[in-house]
Amino acid sequence: MKFSYNWLKEFVPFRESPEKLAELLTLRSFEVESVEKVHGDWLLNVALLPNRIPDASGHIGIAKEIAAVGNYKVKEKVLETKKYSSGIARQMLDVQIEKGADCARYVALVIDGVRVKESPEWMKKRLELLGLQSINNLVDAANFIMLETGQPLHVFDYSKLDLNNNENRKREFQISKFQIQNKLKTIVVRRAKKGEKILALDDKEYALSPEILVIADSKNPAAIAGIKGGKDSGVSSETRTIVLEAANFDPAAIRGGSKILGIKTDASYRFEHGIDPNLSDFAMRRLADLILRLSGGESKGMIDVYPKKVEPTKRAFRIEYANRLIGEDIPREFYLRSLTNLGMRVEEKNRSELIVEIPTVRRDIVCEEDLIEEAGRLYGYEKISAKLPDGVYVPSEGNSELFLENKIRDIASGFGFTESYAYEFTGDRELEDFEESALLSVELGNPTSPETKYLLRRPLTKYVRQVSENLRHFDSVKLFGIAKSFSLDHVTDQRHGLVERKQLVLAVAEKGESGEGLFYELKGAIDGILEALGITEHIYGDVFEPGKGKDDQGLRMFHPHRAATIRIGDESIGMIGEIRPAVLERMKTKARVTAVQIDIQSLTRLVEDESEYRQISKYPTIIRDVAVIVPFNLKMETVLNVIENAGGEMLVDTDLFDYFYDEDMRHNDKKSLAFHLKFESADRTLTDKEVNAIMEKIVTSLETRDWAVRK
Repeated sequence: MKFSYNWLKEFVPFRESPEKLAELLTLRSFEVESVEKVHGDWLLNVALLPNRIPDASGHIGIAKEIAAVGNYKVKEKVLETKKYSSGIARQMLDVQIEKGADCARYVALVIDGVRVKESPEWMKKRLELLGLQSINNLVDAANFIMLETGQPLHVFDYSKLDLNNNENRKREFQISKFQIQNKLKTIVVRRAKKGEKILALDDKEYALSPEILVIADSKNPAAIAGIKGGKDSGVSSETRTIVLEAANFDPAAIRGGSKILGIKTDASYRFEHGIDPNLSDFAMRRLADLILRLSGGESKGMIDVYPKKVEPTKRAFRIEYANRLIGEDIPREFYLRSLTNLGMRVEEKNRSELIVEIPTVRRDIVCEEDLIEEAGRLYGYEKISAKLPDGVYVPSEGNSELFLENKIRDIASGFGFTESYAYEFTGDRELEDFEESALLSVELGNPTSPETKYLLRRPLTKYVRQVSENLRHFDSVKLFGIAKSFSLDHVTDQRHGLVERKQLVLAVAEKGESGEGLFYELKGAIDGILEALGITEHIYGDVFEPGKGKDDQGLRMFHPHRAATIRIGDESIGMIGEIRPAVLERMKTKARVTAVQIDIQSLTRLVEDESEYRQISKYPTIIRDVAVIVPFNLKMETVLNVIENAGGEMLVDTDLFDYFYDEDMRHNDKKSLAFHLKFESADRTLTDKEVNAIMEKIVTSLETRDWAVRK
């Protein structure tokens, strides 16, 4: 916002040069972005803080700030104005406010006998310096006082306002010194009616709506409140009687109207930030004084509609507390002087506490800490010595789940997967594509579209779709992500409470591949992730078929014979499998897609429970493979138990690396499982002879159960 150096000096006798004044304001109040010499004056471009617009958007406000930071006295004589009585204004004008929330105060003053002409040269130059074009002495006076006080003002041509149709109101004032019987005019602050329009001073017609606040006469809008005047009620060369307006409008209403209409003015900018209702009276008296001096005429009185007066507030100011917050031992006398210089009334409750009355114009000061901040900036931040905090540092508790998630991201990226993010909403069509039931999903009360009707219950569906879509642009795709799932808790909460959990999802696909190897590639990635997290005793449960598990709905998207559960001990933490061809067909992809989903919360708990330190053996590992043909419905865990029991302590790890069946085996209800067996000793190097003996024992244990070991 721009301010005139010479104009500021009319209110405060400061001695600083324009450059020094800019430096002082920047250090203590607001950043002065530039100082420019223009026509014998200097223009200060001040970056006002939004919370200081109410008190510092006029030259008087900035002048008072200069007085406070420079320890000067304001020229109170310059600020004196005449007093204006109510006179016969109420016999000429009826002022109404429909809703008090829209307008906290409305001050109107009627002047008769004005002469509209050019403004004096000194006023033209000052307005031009600050970026405003001269119109005439009446409009220029209103703009001048706005720049001086920060209060937007407006001038209506009284003769252009429509007559009041209220006959009782007319008869009430039928005898008038002004001899205007039956010519009572109306000004009403109200919301625009649907379909109303107004021709504004910029010669543009604006369509109004009930969200927009207007100043109207008894029939039509005469101005867009706080934004722009109407042309039909504006002053002209024939104007003789005027109505001056100084009002206080609701900031939200002005901002909303300005946004709807696309109009931004100096007035709307000030109203949007909220100004002091008590400023209206002072600004009106300044304007009336100036107009009577420039255009002649006679005041017919002032009308002040102020339903709920805003009073100054008082706050306690504790000297010791202020020194502790600022970090300096500042004398009590400095606080007394500084707060008084800021225009506040200060009472001494005792030697250690003050009672401060905050002027209503300082709408940004609401608590004791705000007062302390004001005193601190006047003292000077550069004077406050740097000190280390003397409080006890208490580090925040570690978040094991977050730590685990970050570690998983690093590991998955190392396996060549790219992290992706899932949209947490879904719709009926997507649920149908994956054969998921909407009854198990959390439905939103007010969705923005059919595609966002439900919260996502199974993030895996999003990643399968992402992989399929990316295959249109790449030959192979490997995605992973940690996403939220939302479901209804039908067990623990009779009101169907919302259960939110995080899921780790990985999905892979490759063009031109049969897809059989993708399952084992993905399994290898899961093995690597779990082992890096310290979980080595995980197993892959038997292939399951839809309808035979507790999570039937989640299994329908998987191939009935190419899927498995991931288990740690007796707990299932997720599932891995190939997506059914029918699902992929609905997504219009011909490549096979394999995906895995693991519950993060379960994984976090198990990692914490099973984490243990195991020293890496300095002796080599011997790996052998074994393949066994077993009944198709036999659980893989049963086979693992037989192998590990027979292998003894030298068998340190067992991993499934191949699952196979052909038509003959399927016809005979058989399947083939192949395992990597890792043998290791903590105190010596194992020999082939020792490992062969253990392998013979394992084979014997398998064969005694009528399972065929492939040789």
